[in-house]
Amino acid sequence: MAQVNFPFSDLRELLSVKKEWAMETLTMLGFPAEVTETGELSVEVTPNRPDCLCVEGLARTLRCYMTGRPAKFIVSGVKVAVTVDKTVSDVRPFFGAAVVHDIKMTESFLRSLMQVQEKLHETLGRKRKKVAIGIHDMDRVEMPFRYFACGRKDISFVPLEMEKKMTPEEILQKHPKGTEYAHLVGKLCPMITDRNGLVLSFPPIINGELTKLTLKTRNLFIDCTGTSETAVRQAVNILCAMLSERGGKIEEAKINGKPYDLLLETKWVLPLKKTEQLLGTRMGSAKLKGLLAKMGFRPSGNAIFAPGYRADVIDEVDLIEDAAIAFGFNNFEPSFPEFSSFGSSSAEKPLHELLVGLGYDEVMTWTLSNRELERKACLPASRHVEIENPLTEDFTIFRPSLLPNLLAVLSESRNEKLPIRIYEAGPVAAPALEDSVCMASMHARASFSEIKGAVLSLAEALGRKAEIKAKDFPCFIPGRCAELLLDGKPCGFFGEISPEVLSNFSLEQPVCAAVLKGA
Repeated sequence: MAQVNFPFSDLRELLSVKKEWAMETLTMLGFPAEVTETGELSVEVTPNRPDCLCVEGLARTLRCYMTGRPAKFIVSGVKVAVTVDKTVSDVRPFFGAAVVHDIKMTESFLRSLMQVQEKLHETLGRKRKKVAIGIHDMDRVEMPFRYFACGRKDISFVPLEMEKKMTPEEILQKHPKGTEYAHLVGKLCPMITDRNGLVLSFPPIINGELTKLTLKTRNLFIDCTGTSETAVRQAVNILCAMLSERGGKIEEAKINGKPYDLLLETKWVLPLKKTEQLLGTRMGSAKLKGLLAKMGFRPSGNAIFAPGYRADVIDEVDLIEDAAIAFGFNNFEPSFPEFSSFGSSSAEKPLHELLVGLGYDEVMTWTLSNRELERKACLPASRHVEIENPLTEDFTIFRPSLLPNLLAVLSESRNEKLPIRIYEAGPVAAPALEDSVCMASMHARASFSEIKGAVLSLAEALGRKAEIKAKDFPCFIPGRCAELLLDGKPCGFFGEISPEVLSNFSLEQPVCAAVLKGA
């Protein structure tokens, strides 16, 4: 969970409440609050509520709960135009924008604005990969704006907190933010400029010093770029809702000739029957509407409208969850179930206990994979079960083996304390669906003898007759691998991972592994 810190006085500027009530109510609403050693409030915000990553969002949430009235937003027509060039289609293709006028900038507000920008980058934006945000002093530049991609040496500007002009390449090599996020930029660099060619931003790296926010800033231009159209729109809406709490007047932008709609509500049918069924209590239509209104929703007849800043409402179950929160979990009357049952141990439990006893820690990885990951592991050729319409290049096939996933886990953990011994038990498809177990051990002395001993111990504990047959496999070092037969039938293979595979996964320590089927 993300933590939001702010002086209680910032909350009092927006909502006249007592500190004790605010902390108790925020905690009840699912945002645990406490006072830090410096006297600030520290509020934990779950990933599903990015609209509450700022004091303004928390104040709005408390106000709705206190009054039972949802927030209202007035969005003016289009005056600002932005052209999105085709050159960004393979770089950061999605762009969102808004204009906010008549902001009264204060030290506390500026601090909150910077905090929410970074919190959104870290959470909703997935460390700027999915979404990057720029907030600019609009009075320092001239409309219209242009979003395009250029070469690393094709343009220069003064980046934020610097004094001289730098090219994108120099920024990526020398600026602190450039070195931190250089991996998000390829040969072409996204740029946002005004009508005179002055640079507002180099997303997702750094804004220009030209449009830096100060206490004199009154009018803001917001840009959001990213790889997810939905996440970009959510970020723009969250910022607009936040700025509205500070008295800002929201104005739409026109992107490639089309108005960029802001803070549009989504309509849902009041889920009364399912709410009573899932929560186990009768509450009636009027009460359910009142509970949802306290959570910021707008009831109208048999419909419920979710506010545009709520990024987490994707199913009617989300409405029911909010109704339960508003009702208060302490107000539900506990009761015994009308039936009883006796559980039983899963068939895999002895296997897991044996592997843990051998010193291996369980991991659970994605069942979906991609051909590139399988190629890096140099596995024996097999047919794949492909995803018909994959949403991402990372998940295009059902995994044919567990080994590539475990090697990827070791790669991510290569800087951790050694030895690392992990295993996974789960389904694979090559192409028939079957159960598989994979073990991997990484440390300076990982060897064929180690993994052989673990495999034989496992077979003996399971009461299976094990035989080892010399056989080479592409993923292992020749002569340091073998095939495993259980009760006379081929059941897997094991050995020392080859240097080529180790290099493919950026592993510098020896790794031994075993892949078992039907164990």
